[in-house]
Amino acid sequence: MSGNPFRYQRPLAPEAGLVDRVSELDALQRAAADRVTIRLASPRRFGKTSLLRAHLAVMRRAGHRTCYVDLDRVGTVADVADRLVDGLRQLPLDPQRHIQRRLSRLGVSLGTSGLTVQVAPRGPSRALGADEARAVVRDLLALPGELGADGTLTVVAMDEFQDLLTADDRLDGVFRSVIQHQDGVAYVFAGSSASLMRDLFGDRERPFYGQARPLELPPLPEDETFAYVRDRLPRHQQREAAAAAVVQFAGGHPQRTMLLAHHLYDCLEDPAAGETVAAAALDTALTEVEDVFVATWAGLGRRERAAVVALADGLSATSRRVAQEHSTARSTMQRVVERLEAEGQLVFRDDGRLRLLDPLFAEWLRRR
Repeated sequence: MSGNPFRYQRPLAPEAGLVDRVSELDALQRAAADRVTIRLASPRRFGKTSLLRAHLAVMRRAGHRTCYVDLDRVGTVADVADRLVDGLRQLPLDPQRHIQRRLSRLGVSLGTSGLTVQVAPRGPSRALGADEARAVVRDLLALPGELGADGTLTVVAMDEFQDLLTADDRLDGVFRSVIQHQDGVAYVFAGSSASLMRDLFGDRERPFYGQARPLELPPLPEDETFAYVRDRLPRHQQREAAAAAVVQFAGGHPQRTMLLAHHLYDCLEDPAAGETVAAAALDTALTEVEDVFVATWAGLGRRERAAVVALADGLSATSRRVAQEHSTARSTMQRVVERLEAEGQLVFRDDGRLRLLDPLFAEWLRRR
């Protein structure tokens, strides 16, 4: 039994296929061939990691070395070093031996609890300090460049790269000082915090200023997404109409499209499912994510709530009507909207028009 084909709780495996990311994959592959560094910015759950995995799979099939480094929620420099070890292990040519040799040279051991340093011969071990971890990071970053010295391209994808700033506000300087000398390595730095990614690559005072070509992920195109969803649904008289309904509702949001399609698939397994099957899938999806929306709502200030409610209702959050309704100056609402847009998690600009990023959150607000 193959089961439901719509996976929405984790990034898509490369073999599952992407919904029309042809131009983005082509841009990544051309940049890799030219050894051009890419910075890929997109909100969370917008298909960024799935695209990275598909890109690396294509490059592996072409005979190149690849590795994926997940920096999500790193809190210390030692965390960064641990994640680098995890990612570099994916490289061919016995990376474990290369890594162990580097760590031993620094007096560092790798065990089940992560990286440690021995205080004295045969003495107890302790966790790495910040300076020790920074030295490990610098040494590990040199490995892809050394492997690439044989002329074979090495492609490295670093996901949630902006979280480096949480671990150490100066760590991007360490990364830049090492990788700028690696001619045989193509890097993709991906992140889901638009404001922090701008800080890393757009601030003249930061080491990576102007050092990466930007690439953004737009919403999924409706026609290709409809075909992708319809062709994977059970045969049913409502399949065509229901697929069109959920795809249109999702508005090109990759994860929400998969979530709705998953529940629609389950609904269509019932031969007696009627014309309300798409609405039933939507209701099920809303129930599943309601706790998340309650927490999101609780974390918003009064004016932020006013802005997202207005956008959910199809209004301009900076209009005179909305400002008067909430006894707030329009200039204040403009600053609220600009801040939400800069954060890139709740709202985004689509063809010049500001709207809520998550169609399910918008629906949840409309049902208030």
